[in-house]
Amino acid sequence: MKKFLTLAALMLATPIITQHNEALAVTLGPLPKDVIYSSDRTFDRPNIFFNNPTDTIQISGQTVLGNESTYEARIYFPRGIGTGGFVFNEWTGGYEDKGLAAGLNALIGINIPFYPGIPLASLTTLVSDTWHHIAFVQGGGSQRLYLDGQMVGTRPATGDIWDSDGGSFIGALFRDGGTASSFIGHLDTLRISNVARYSSNSFEAPTGDLASDANTQILYNFNLENYYQQDGFTWASDLSGNGRNGRFGTGFAGATSPSVIVPVEPSEPVPEPTTLLGTLAFGAVISRWRVKRKQQQKSLNSIVS
Repeated sequence: MKKFLTLAALMLATPIITQHNEALAVTLGPLPKDVIYSSDRTFDRPNIFFNNPTDTIQISGQTVLGNESTYEARIYFPRGIGTGGFVFNEWTGGYEDKGLAAGLNALIGINIPFYPGIPLASLTTLVSDTWHHIAFVQGGGSQRLYLDGQMVGTRPATGDIWDSDGGSFIGALFRDGGTASSFIGHLDTLRISNVARYSSNSFEAPTGDLASDANTQILYNFNLENYYQQDGFTWASDLSGNGRNGRFGTGFAGATSPSVIVPVEPSEPVPEPTTLLGTLAFGAVISRWRVKRKQQQKSLNSIVS
């Protein structure tokens, strides 16, 4: 009988704090849903805040990988709040386990059937209040963990990565008879690929939006235009073209929704989108943000061209 991983030791031992401490952030609703407006200049672009160990995004469909994979994300642990847990996991007991987990003092990557019960782990420090690119890669005869473009762990691994019909989740999920906790922190982008994107000891860690190509299985950049409401839930669009859109706060009993962080200027009034005028005002804020972002991108393009 095929063995499966028990990840009781995966959730790194740190206290869970479920209150967000950005002094000038305020939660609004019900339109748009699950939004936090942040004016403390911590962030210059939208992102997702996983504020509770049960926060999750349920992904539609499954991945098919072959013998290579890359799971990568850009994450941020707020000081005094950030804790370890799953960033991504696709799991069927005994048949499939594809995962990336992180904490303040460790990175963890998972693919079965390799090393049953023993995920690849690296005891490495992720500095708080800083964006980090993390990646777990399999290909070229090994598994590798990367932090900010530097390899921090490796071991031999050759062969097919098991696929099944297990559900994919960003953050928390139900597995091994209980709820496996989400990491507590911010997520800017996530890409799942069926190719080994990074092979050397170091590389220049990507910044900004990750791109989709023929090897991309799942891609979320969490920009404002990527969200939509359907059937009473907030959704994020999968930018890979494979239709693996993500639904907030579903997939298991007790699942909760992460929040969309929208940075605004401190002098800019934050609209209350519970009335028609408030909704229109919210749209105006988003429009101004998009114009500002396009101007910044135009300036960047002129510099690099």
